[in-house]
Amino acid sequence: MTPPSPQACALAELLERRREHIIERWSERMRGHALVDAQLSATTLRNSLPEFLAEVAAAVRRCSQAPLAVEDVAREHGRQRYRVGFDLRTLVVEYNILREVLLDTIDESGVPVRMADVRALWAAFADGIAEAVDQYSCERERDLQAGAAERERASEFEQQLIAIVSHDLRSPLAAILIAAEAVVRRGAADDKTARLLLRIETGAHRATRLINDLLDYTHERKSGRIPVRPQDVSLRGLVREAIDEAATMFPERIIEYACDDPMEARVDPDRIAQVLSNLLTNALKFSPAGTVVRVGTRVDVDSDAVVLEVHNWGPPIPQERRATIFEPFQSDSSLQTRASLGLGLHISRQIVLAHGGTIDVCSSLEDGTTFTCKLPRQAQAMPMAVPA
Repeated sequence: MTPPSPQACALAELLERRREHIIERWSERMRGHALVDAQLSATTLRNSLPEFLAEVAAAVRRCSQAPLAVEDVAREHGRQRYRVGFDLRTLVVEYNILREVLLDTIDESGVPVRMADVRALWAAFADGIAEAVDQYSCERERDLQAGAAERERASEFEQQLIAIVSHDLRSPLAAILIAAEAVVRRGAADDKTARLLLRIETGAHRATRLINDLLDYTHERKSGRIPVRPQDVSLRGLVREAIDEAATMFPERIIEYACDDPMEARVDPDRIAQVLSNLLTNALKFSPAGTVVRVGTRVDVDSDAVVLEVHNWGPPIPQERRATIFEPFQSDSSLQTRASLGLGLHISRQIVLAHGGTIDVCSSLEDGTTFTCKLPRQAQAMPMAVPA
């Protein structure tokens, strides 16, 4: 083996002798450039820098490519930098700053430097940067994969839990409804009992709708869509049934209906009734007691579609909420009087989309709030979507 040249030995000795000075200058520049948190300790900032400089000196002395130890030290450095929260750019920049400090130190010392020594120095740095970046990327990828796996497990558990709980709650709720309806048909002994029975019946219906929303949401998350079974139906009949149902829940409110005739469409009657129920319930909940809720149906001849509109005079929906109002779990936290999961509008949109239609909202202080559904008159069940 060829012995190291005097110049290589002198350069290596300089790096070893001035190591602490180099580290101090490097630390000052790192903090001066605001590349690290001011609260980061000196020990954490230094990390494996002393060991890295020792290996760089050894590489220069041997005037060869960096030995395996440089790679090991750099990989540990990359692992540590990821764990303490450095970004990848800072990881690369800190090596460049260290290289600048080394050049300044060599220049100030007057030690003669050969091109071969510079090559060995640069090779050690190139190896160090590559290994540190690679390890940093590996750590990040490992965490991303672990996080994705954990989110998937949590999502599966959430869907299973919702489906199981919702399914198991249906039976006792159905029993409550049957019993309450049977007693109501017989007639209550007094007005107070009648009111209590009505509250039981209304509450059970509301809980059933919440459970159905949860089951629909779970099905959508699992399969990517809500299934629909279109058939030829009278849209006017569906709307009247939905209004009658809403009127039993809000007997003090007035609901008006304007309808074009004829009004036939090929839709899933149960699902469209669900949409109407959600829109009417929302309109009644979010509007003052003395105002009228209006429902309209008409034919859009240009697009051969039927249009459903539900209007109320409640406070306008804030602009920032309109972009997310059809997203899941977007209930209004200010509404304390009635239970809501914030799934009704989301599920309504999914049902309308499954029919190949659209649903939109317009809301202002002057004109009130209108939800508009447009459904193809010859809607067909849409193909199964791939879950996101």
